[in-house]
Amino acid sequence: MRAHAIKKAVFAGAPAIVSFGIAGGLSSRLKPGDWIVATGVMTHDRRIETDIEWSNRLVNRLSDPDLGDIVSVADPVSSPLHKRRLRARTGASAVDMESFQAAVLAEELGVPFAAVRVIADPAHRELPIAALLGFQANGAVAFGAVAQSLFWNPSQIPSLMRLASDAVIAFRALLRGRGTLGPHFGSSPHTELESRSSATAIENSEPLCA
Repeated sequence: MRAHAIKKAVFAGAPAIVSFGIAGGLSSRLKPGDWIVATGVMTHDRRIETDIEWSNRLVNRLSDPDLGDIVSVADPVSSPLHKRRLRARTGASAVDMESFQAAVLAEELGVPFAAVRVIADPAHRELPIAALLGFQANGAVAFGAVAQSLFWNPSQIPSLMRLASDAVIAFRALLRGRGTLGPHFGSSPHTELESRSSATAIENSEPLCA
C-alpha cells in the first residue's frame, strides 16, 4: 500500500524519496537522539548507495550526525547479541525495517534517494517481549498485547520504561530535526518543494511532493 502511494506521488511529479524516522543503533557510539545520515542502505545480500550530494546537504543541516550504512531487516532486532552480530556481518551503523525497500523504489523510478534517521534504541538496549508484541506493520502500537504481556510478566516494566524514555528522546530529536531539514529535506540545493511527513513508531518513507 505504501509503495503504491509513493509510486503515485513520484508519477505525479515528486522529485525524490527520503526515508525518515527512527532506527536502532548498531554502532556502540550511537545513543538515543543521535542522527544518522545513510551513506548506503542494505539487506543481507545487496547494498544501494544514497545520493551523495543530497546526503552531504543533510549532514550540513543537522548537528553532528553520524555517517554510515543502514541495514534493513524484516523483524525487530531485539537483543544486544543480535545487534552485535548484525554489525559484525554488515558493518552497518544502524538498523531499520524500511529504508532498503524505499531505496529499491527510488532506483526503480529513477529518482534520488536519501535516508536520515534518529536512533531510538541503542546497541546495548534489549527490547522486552512486551515491546515486540506491540509492533504492528502499519506503525500503530498494539496496546492490548503490550498490557497483556505486562500482566503475565510484570518484570518487563523497568526495561519497557527505559525503552519508552529512549523513544521520547528520539521523537523529540526527530521533531526538532524535521524543522531544521526544511520542507523538502534539502533534496535540492536551489528549490524547496512542499512535502508531507509523519514520524511513526516504526518507520516512514516519503516521496517529496511538488
